[in-house]
Amino acid sequence: MSKEKNFFSIKNGYARLKVSSKAYTLSSIYAAGYVFLERAYIILDNEKDSFLVYLYPQKDKKNLQRLALDFYNELLNYSHYFSRLKANAESIKILMQRALFSASPALAQEAEEKEISQLIKELEEEDDKATASKKKR
Repeated sequence: MSKEKNFFSIKNGYARLKVSSKAYTLSSIYAAGYVFLERAYIILDNEKDSFLVYLYPQKDKKNLQRLALDFYNELLNYSHYFSRLKANAESIKILMQRALFSASPALAQEAEEKEISQLIKELEEEDDKATASKKKR
C-alpha cells in the first residue's frame, strides 16, 4: 500500500518526505525533527538538491499522512523563525547590549573604549597603506 505525492510518500510503516535544500536549511530540518522525537524515529538522508526525511512512528502507525504533514508544518514554523532571527540579529544584539549595560554602566564604558581603540587602529592601518602607496609612485 503506497500513496504517492510530489513531496512525500507513505509506505508500509513509514513516511518518506522530500525537503528542498534550496527552500529549507539543515538547521530548520533538525529543529523540526527535534519536536518529533517523542512521536517518531527520524532518519535523514541527502540527495542532489534535497534532503530525505524518513519518519517511523513510535506509537500510532495508522495516520502516517498526518505525521508527514505535521512535520512539514513544523518545518515551515522553524524556517520562518530562523529567517526572522537572521533578519533581526542586529536589533537583538543592540537590545541585549543595552540591557546588560544598564545593569552595569562600567561595561558600557569598557565597550566604548574597545570600540574607539579598534577604530583608531583601523584608521592607522588605512593611513599606513595610503602612505605606502604614495611612496611607490
